[in-house]
Amino acid sequence: MSWIWSALMPHPPILVPEVGRGRQNEAAKTLRGLQRLTSGLPKPDVLVVLSPHQPYAMGALFMNEAKSYRGSFAMFGVPAVSIEAASSDDDMRILREHLSKAGIEVRAEHVSNLTEDQGSLVPLYFLKRAWGDLPTLIIASPIGLSPDKSFAMGQALANFQSEKSWALLASGDLSHRMTPDAPAGYEPDYAPEFEAAIEEALKENSPAPIRKLSARTLERAGECGLRSVMAMLGLVSGQEIEVFSHEWPFGVGYCVALCVPCSAPVRLARQTVTRLLNSSPLPENGDEVVSSPLWSEHKACFVSIKTKAGSLRGCIGTLSPLQESLDKEIIANAVSASIRDPRFPPMTSAELNDAVFSVDVLSEPEDIESVAQLDPKIYGVIVSKGYRRGVLLPDLEGVDTAEQQVEIAARKAGLHSLDGIKLERFTVKRYK
Repeated sequence: MSWIWSALMPHPPILVPEVGRGRQNEAAKTLRGLQRLTSGLPKPDVLVVLSPHQPYAMGALFMNEAKSYRGSFAMFGVPAVSIEAASSDDDMRILREHLSKAGIEVRAEHVSNLTEDQGSLVPLYFLKRAWGDLPTLIIASPIGLSPDKSFAMGQALANFQSEKSWALLASGDLSHRMTPDAPAGYEPDYAPEFEAAIEEALKENSPAPIRKLSARTLERAGECGLRSVMAMLGLVSGQEIEVFSHEWPFGVGYCVALCVPCSAPVRLARQTVTRLLNSSPLPENGDEVVSSPLWSEHKACFVSIKTKAGSLRGCIGTLSPLQESLDKEIIANAVSASIRDPRFPPMTSAELNDAVFSVDVLSEPEDIESVAQLDPKIYGVIVSKGYRRGVLLPDLEGVDTAEQQVEIAARKAGLHSLDGIKLERFTVKRYK
């Protein structure tokens, strides 16, 4: 099961209505973003919270190994608004061991009181409001790590496996110096550059825009969420991150973003097309993709690309494997679907944010005697006569009968008559 989502959430106490007393409405975009993020968000078995307001551990990830967590907004005048949640010794031990093996140093203490940790309290307030109660928590701070080491930690988390469902809450405000009335001063030459790089990194799902920033920009931006962002990028590499909101109403950058992981085959297809359209090297042997037994299989596949509105943008596949392994089959077909489908012009990088990928892994086709042996919800069909051949995948919207399925596949083959056709059927495992 492992990671079911990863989210970036800001943590200004003024967003909490009992604290803001109306002023929270000055951050209306952020509040709408939080509403969109938490609406229908599944509650994991274990929630890892990265808070920059936990204790600092130089060169290491700090992990708060308290037996339970509690805290209130007493520092902000509302002690009655509080948070309580359990932790798990076993989950913390397993995660700590995994990170240590990956070269991430972890230092631990027991700090059960969260009252001074707005980085945990504020996001957890909104999640508790959505869920009613909180899951098991593991609270940590990446502030002692460098940005690149934080990214490496996220990559290590991506390889963490568990039978439980896990989620990552990356808590962090961005620049505190965006306007003349900002709480940490005003840096017009650095803060906007930092904010733009963060948004670009999230939308491209790449640390590259952040890595281009100078050390002076990072220092003068006055941020506290950079390492949380980098850890999230490491965890969800190659997947789509949706930015719900980004603003700086009090001179502080607040960004709300969510990534719900796709399956490894879809992640590989999207990563391939993203790299192709950005003129970067294509993946090799599924690099930066969570390891999967699929990669050793020798199977054919189709890669389909649609717009978010549901319009087809490209679909290319193979009926028999042409590559030595499934990962290379996916890479080759993803390239073809994006720029070589003769029905469409080649995709551009501007289309990536609106692109929805799916991968169908095919079984070996088998001959059948008649249409009666087809079920359009279960089987795909291959219709052929001579050198002409048409294919239709199973379970497509608007294709309700086997007769429809065969007629469409025949038209794709350029056949005007069904007399003398050969029929084959196959099943698929569809990854969306």
